[in-house]
Amino acid sequence: MMQVCTIEIAGEHAHLAPKEDIASGIAAATKVFSEHDADPEGCAAAYAKMERDELLTRDEALLCVIWEEADEAAFRAVTLGWLVRGELDIRLVVK
Repeated sequence: MMQVCTIEIAGEHAHLAPKEDIASGIAAATKVFSEHDADPEGCAAAYAKMERDELLTRDEALLCVIWEEADEAAFRAVTLGWLVRGELDIRLVVK
């Protein structure tokens, strides 16, 4: 049986966002993954590998770029209209 990953918004400040904005962030990230025909779980795994300072393959490096694009899209959607965006801890995760 294949397990499906769930995309979520996490971080210290995630609780400040209304559910509608969280949904918008997840939709924005999903769109990025879809546009690149990329598996969110694979992107997250590659990004975690990069954060551990491990050597990446060319494909893993591309997955990291896609992850960062999706994370940025999610952050922008979640914080749209906020007066402060600086030191906020709002990020994309997969479960």
